[in-house]
Formats: sequence, structure tokens, C-alpha cells
Amino acid sequence: MKIDRYLPWLVWTLFLALYFATAAPSIVELFDDSLEFQLVGPTFGIAHPTGYPLYILLGGLWSRVLFPVGNWAWRMNLFSALAAASTVTLVFQLARRLVTRADGQPNTPAGLAAALALGVSPVWWAQATIAEVYTLHGLFVAAILWVALGINKFKDRIDYRITLLCALIGLSLTHHRTTLLLLPPLAVYLLSSIPSLWRPRPVWLRWLLALLTPLLLYLWLPLRAAQGIADLNSSYRNTWPGFWAHVLALGYTRTFLIETGLTGPVADMNWVALFRQQVGLLGLGLGALGLIGGLGRLGQSAKAWICIGLILITNILFATNYNVSDVEVFLLPAFLCLALLIGGGVGVLERWLSFQPWLANVVQALIVLLLIFGGRNSIINRSNAWVTHDYATAMAKVNFPSHSQVIGLEGEITALKYMQQAERLGLGVTGIVADDPEARRQAIATAIAGGYPTFVTRELPGIADQYSFSGEGPLVRVWPRGEAQVGEPQYAVDISLADDTLQLEGYDHTWLAEAGGPSLQIVFYWRLTAPITQTFKLSLRLQQPDGAPLRWPDGSEVTQDHFPLRQVANTPDWVVDERVRDVHTLRTPDGSDLQAARLQVIIYDAATVLEAGAWSIDLPGP
Repeated sequence: MKIDRYLPWLVWTLFLALYFATAAPSIVELFDDSLEFQLVGPTFGIAHPTGYPLYILLGGLWSRVLFPVGNWAWRMNLFSALAAASTVTLVFQLARRLVTRADGQPNTPAGLAAALALGVSPVWWAQATIAEVYTLHGLFVAAILWVALGINKFKDRIDYRITLLCALIGLSLTHHRTTLLLLPPLAVYLLSSIPSLWRPRPVWLRWLLALLTPLLLYLWLPLRAAQGIADLNSSYRNTWPGFWAHVLALGYTRTFLIETGLTGPVADMNWVALFRQQVGLLGLGLGALGLIGGLGRLGQSAKAWICIGLILITNILFATNYNVSDVEVFLLPAFLCLALLIGGGVGVLERWLSFQPWLANVVQALIVLLLIFGGRNSIINRSNAWVTHDYATAMAKVNFPSHSQVIGLEGEITALKYMQQAERLGLGVTGIVADDPEARRQAIATAIAGGYPTFVTRELPGIADQYSFSGEGPLVRVWPRGEAQVGEPQYAVDISLADDTLQLEGYDHTWLAEAGGPSLQIVFYWRLTAPITQTFKLSLRLQQPDGAPLRWPDGSEVTQDHFPLRQVANTPDWVVDERVRDVHTLRTPDGSDLQAARLQVIIYDAATVLEAGAWSIDLPGP
């Protein structure tokens, strides 16, 4: 039928539209690899081990040449969406070919079931909406299976097909090393299907060259390093031992596979529940049926299903011994194989109901619908996830004095670097990565001693009584003790609190037009008139003019409770008679009527929750 020629394109278009519509609009996480790839890809840089040279080259080409639209992070997110939609389409085609009808024609309902089982599974869908390596790895897994499992359909071109297969495996190894997990099942399948492969012959050299030549892409690392490019944490050493340590990810292997064993996230994982969350109970049942039905077939078809089952098992065994917090992403090849088995289960049901073709069609249609809507409680939609983007933007827009230094964790400093390179914001400041608390304390001491304007991203034990502090956007500036300079408030007030030991001398307020919607930035100016022991906390509540709380669409109130100075220094650590500038940002619902809104402020003892004072501020509209 002519429509069969267009079905793959229709599947690809629908899933691409789904992933594009739900993709994150910018950076969404500070402490994962996605942020790194959103910066390293468009700058053709060096990624963390293993370096991912193919992904970096393709991502850079996509984001800077083929799709130079929108912000860098969004472009890289869409690159994952593109790879994900292509993978689902290939799974659709592969399932149709593996699960043939009684007349030998491709089984379209089986292909749709497999595509849906993978395409809307929560882990896969989530990876399709952010910049990550796993959807491209999934595309390689599907492509390798497509070539390998169809090799006997081209008996007169087997040597060429194996050359193509070796090239795909080599390319895949320049992207993700877990491609190695495919090799034992593929070897079992190929050697049982084509026994003559055992026999040495000259074509082996061509196959070896096809496998090894793509690995030359790893030379990208020393070439870029020779141009002065470093990875984000400067761990890559442009030496022969450094090259191999990076490419083989020796530190990761020791840390997550050899030394840890079955502890932590892996030991606590409910594996059955994880698989059920992806495809529902119906999907698990169909997958088991597909495996049993596939093994029950004769000849080449049974060997293909055995290969798929072995790949599923191999990847599960690896994941259960790889102790990382996001272990579920290493199960994506297993989820892909499960999707193919689900397609096989649909084919088994069709054979069982072949005596009533209309009933078989009805059952298959119901299965497809249930795979879309049944068994899952997760719809992935990151299209409005602007919080991290707005945080990074606000950090980069701080009015930094010249030669300023921002000291923080790697993800926070990477967000600053992203804004500097992608958005050209905060260009005059240097970000310093110090994940270890002691290293952060030492970096602060060195910067202050050198006279550099110094900012921190978060609280740090052991510094509160050594320095003075002032809020600057989402950062806190560190000053020599007793030397903070914070300027005058926009609105002067005189409010005494805590038995006249804490004075509010004024405040500023500004409506921020952030990408995620309007936000209120409120700045308080405090002064201690005597030492205190209470640690105070602020409750900020946005209200309508009549005093009714402003609410989010889900009915919750627009409110937040925060410590002053982001808990870098609590009130007992402040210097007596020194003015303290304290910045808070309160996100507000987009589209709300904020004209003549009011802000209620309550200050209370964090230990006893006893109120120490309350007042309201009338706010002009944004």
C-alpha cells in the first residue's frame, strides 16, 4: 500500500512535534550533565569523560550551523528531540519487520505499539527534552539492530552489511561506551546465523578498519586542548596517559562500578516498579508474551528475538551494578528492547485472533490506545521550565565591580559561564569552582586577601563570623569583617524589632520581567543595635489590595519563607551597627493582576516560630 511508504515519516513527524513541544526552553538543571552539554556543544569544547566527541561535533553543527535559532540550551535540547524522534521511528520500522503478518507483510499495529511503548515512556521522554547523550545512543542501538537483525535479507551483500555494522558500532563507541554491551548478544546472533563468519579471510581487515576508523574522532580531544580549550573542571590532561584516562573514563569506572558495589541508589532501586512506570502492566505483559512468542518461532526469527532478549538482560545486569543516582538512563537500551518485545506481543495476539480479523484489529487498536494513556502517571512537559534559566540570568546580571570573583559549586559556575558565552552577560567576572567546602573557604580567603570583590552562591559553614556580607541578586557578597558598603535604601523606614535590637532602616522593590514570568525583588536594609541570639527568618506573602492572598493556578498561595542573606550568615553573626543588605526574589503567577498588590512581611524566630514583627508594603504594578 502506498500509505505504508509514508507511515514512518508520519511517526517521525508526530514524535518530533511532541518532543519539540515539551522540550525545555533553556537550561533546566544546575547539577547534571545537561548544562555542560548546553555549553560545550555550541562551543565545540571538551566534555567530561569519555569526551563524547561525536555528540559534541554533531551538537555543535546542529546548534551553530543547521539550527541557529533561539538560545544555545534550547537548540541542544531540540537536538535530543531530533535523535529521539528518529529512534522511535526506527523502532517502529524494526518492529514492523520483525513481527510480520500471516501474509508476510509488515505488522503496522506491532510497530505502533513498539513506538508508543518507547516514545512516551517517562525516562525516554524526559531525555528527549533536554541536552543529553542518551537519545543519540538509543538511535545507534536501534540502527545497529536494524542492520544486524536484517543481515540475512541481503545474502548477496553480507560482507557489505557487516562493514556497515562495524562502522556503526565504531561510531557508536565514539559516543557512548555502553555500546560494548551490545557486542556479546550480536556475536551470538551473527555467528549462529552466518557460521562462515568464523572463517578467517581478507575481508576481516575491511571490517576491522570500518570498526576502528571512527575511533579517530577521539583525536578531537588533544586537538582542541592544543588550541587552549579545557573541559569545564579542567580535568583533562593533554598527555598520553591523560588522554587514555579521559577516553576510558577510568575514574568513573573505579568510582561507580568497581569500588562502590551494590550500595546507594542501585541497592534501593525498585527495578520492577521502574519498568512498570515506563510501559504499564499492559506493556510488561505484552513484552513477556512477545518474548515467549518470539522464542517459540523457528529459524532466523527466533534468533533475532533471542538477541533482543540478551541485550535487554545485559543492560539490566550492567545497570544493577553501576552505582549512579540516575541509573535509569542506563536502562534505556533495555527499554528499547522491551518496546520491540511489546510489538512482538501484539503480533502474538494477532495470530491468536486470526480466526476473527475484525476482533484482532479491535484488540490491536485498544492496545495502542492503552499504551498511550494507560499505566503511566507521568507526562513530561518542560516547556515552561524557566526557573534555572532565570536564576542564571539574575546571577550574571549582578552589577559586578571590576575583577570580581564568584565562588561556588561546579554547576553554579557552569551556569555563569553559559550566560557569559551564550548571552554575553557578566563578562567582567571570573567564576571559581570549589565543590569541596574547605576549598571554597580557602578560595574566599585568598580572594579577600587579594582585594578582589568576592561573591558566593550559597551558605558555607565556618565563614559567618569571619566576614561581613551583603545580598546582590541571587548571590551574597563577602566583605572584610565590618567593612560592608551597601548604599542607601530606596524607601526609608524606621521599624524596631526584637526588643529594639534589630532595626529595619528601609527597603527597595523592583518588578523583574523574567522569562518565566514576573518576579518581585525585594531588598531589606537591616541593622543590629545590640548582639542577639535569635536566628530570624522572613515570611513573604503577596496579597491583593483587600488582603486576600494571591494564588497560583493550583490554588496555593504566593508565599515563601527564607533566611536573610540566603543563610550565609544568620542574624546572630551580623556585626553590630553595620547595615546589612538582604535580597529576596518572589516569583509570581504569569498573567496575574499585580496592579496595587501588597506584600506582607513577617519576621519570626526560626527556632520557636514566635513572631517578632509584621508589616505590609504597598507595591505599584509592574
